Amino acid sequence: MDKRKGINRNKWSLIALLLWTLSLCPCLHAQNNEQEQFIEETQLLEIEGRMLFFYDQLQEIANKLPLYTADNLPKASQQVSAIDSKWAIYCQTRQAEIANDDSLLQIVANYQLVKQGLLDSIAYKKHYFEAVADFGEAEIFIASQDSVYERLYETAIEYSLLKQLAAQLETLKGKEQLLLADIQAKYEVAKNIAQEFGELQPRFQIIEENFINLKNSSEKIQAQEYKPLFQRIKDYLYGLAAVAMILMFINMAQAKIKMIKQARENAKKLSQMMNKDENDYPTI
Repeated sequence: MDKRKGINRNKWSLIALLLWTLSLCPCLHAQNNEQEQFIEETQLLEIEGRMLFFYDQLQEIANKLPLYTADNLPKASQQVSAIDSKWAIYCQTRQAEIANDDSLLQIVANYQLVKQGLLDSIAYKKHYFEAVADFGEAEIFIASQDSVYERLYETAIEYSLLKQLAAQLETLKGKEQLLLADIQAKYEVAKNIAQEFGELQPRFQIIEENFINLKNSSEKIQAQEYKPLFQRIKDYLYGLAAVAMILMFINMAQAKIKMIKQARENAKKLSQMMNKDENDYPTI
């Protein structure tokens, strides 16, 4: 009898313990859910902070981009590539968490916009620096040809004085045409760049003036040819005669204009005198 009573007491104790444990299960389950949720939120915050770190690095480069020069611009491009590589690796390892969270997806979208804008800005700035360098090269090249064309013109005149130097004169003309082709190409480059970047227009106007002068010099060089001395004298006299005729025509035109002005002035004075005489008659 004592043994059975002991067994019954143990039995009821185990039942009571089981019931108490079952009563605690909802609390334990709720507590476990809260812990899991806390851990999940902490992980998401950590992921968000890491992603924003990459985003802020890109934004910092974008803010400093206006200060970059042609020398350190490649460094900015390298920095963007390095950041984007780290970003891609990290996002791949956290792909599941990012895909299930709207705020993280929004950071991805913002990051992509900043990265693309930054790459476009770097590409434009690189193009601008290269264009300005090409413009400056064309500017210096064209400006330096004045003295070259002076020597070519003087040499062309010397070659044109002797019939024996006709071959050298033609060779010189051919070289001049090749040089003019290079000048034309540089001019077109400068023209296109000035049209794209308006701030270069004032400098391009000087380039254009130099280019026109060089073309005029080219025409004079190409016009040189051997002529006998007698023909040269005739051409010179014809030139003087043409100049004289032009001057005579100008003088005649000026004299005619002066006569017309004088006639108008005389007619005006005569009209004033006649009106004055009419007003002098006595009245009754």
